[in-house]
Amino acid sequence: MAPVLKDKVILVVGGSTGIGRATAIACGQAGATVVVGARDRAKAEEVAGKAARAGAPRTLGLPVDVRSSEAVDAFVSAAADSFGRLDGAVNNAGVEGRLAPMHRLTDADYAEIMDVNARGVFFAMRAEIAAMGESGGAIVNVGSVGSFTGLVGQSVYAASKHAVWALTRSAAVENAGRGIRINMVAPAGTETPMLHRVLQGDEEAMRGAAKMHPIGRFGTPEESAAAIVWLLSDAASFVCGQSIGVDGGYSATLGFNPQAALAG
Repeated sequence: MAPVLKDKVILVVGGSTGIGRATAIACGQAGATVVVGARDRAKAEEVAGKAARAGAPRTLGLPVDVRSSEAVDAFVSAAADSFGRLDGAVNNAGVEGRLAPMHRLTDADYAEIMDVNARGVFFAMRAEIAAMGESGGAIVNVGSVGSFTGLVGQSVYAASKHAVWALTRSAAVENAGRGIRINMVAPAGTETPMLHRVLQGDEEAMRGAAKMHPIGRFGTPEESAAAIVWLLSDAASFVCGQSIGVDGGYSATLGFNPQAALAG
C-alpha cells in the first residue's frame, strides 16, 4: 500500500476485531502512527503490534470503554498527548445486540446497543473534534447498510446506525469550515465475528445472506479498511458528509438480487 497516511496520527476506536482491526493494520501499511483502542487492553496492544509490523512507525494500544464519556475523553487525550496531535480517527466500536422482534426487546436490550453504537460514537466524535481543533483532520464512522433501511430482528441496531449517519452529517457540516472532514462507511455483510454471531454459524443462512449481495459474497474487513484509509487520506480532501457503501451492490438492490433469485 502507498504511504498515503505518512506523518499522520490516526486512532481507531474499536480496533480489536473485524473492520477495526483491519483498519488499524491498513493504516500502519499506509505509513500512519496508529493508536488502537479496545475494551481489552491486551487485544488493543496486540493489534497495535500488528500495525507496527505492517509499517506503522509508532503505535500505541490503550483500553477504552466507549460507554463512558470520561474513558473516551481520557483515551483521545492520551492519543493526542502521546504523539503531539491527532490527524484522523475511526469510530468502529459496535455491538449487534440480541436478535428479536421489537415487542420482545427489553429496556436493557435497547440500552446495550444504543450506549455503544450511538452514544459511544457521539462521545468519541466530540472528543476527537476537540482534539483536532483548528488544525483540521478527518473522522470516519463505521455505519451499516442498516443506517438507511430497516432490519428484521435488529430494530434497535438499525436505529443506532441511523443515529451514526445523522451524527456524521450534522458534525460534518458543523466542522467543515474548520478543516475537519467527517464521513461514514456503510458495509453490508462482512466476514467478521459479528456476522457469524448474527447468523449463529448457520451455513445455509450464511450462503443465503451472501447471495443477497449482487457480487455474490460477503465483503472482507480489509475491503472496508481500504475505503476508510482513502477517506482519511488527502486524496479525499473534498469529500465531506458522505457515506461510502462497501456493500457489494446490496444498497443498489435493497438486498434483493434478481440474479440469485433466477438461479434458484
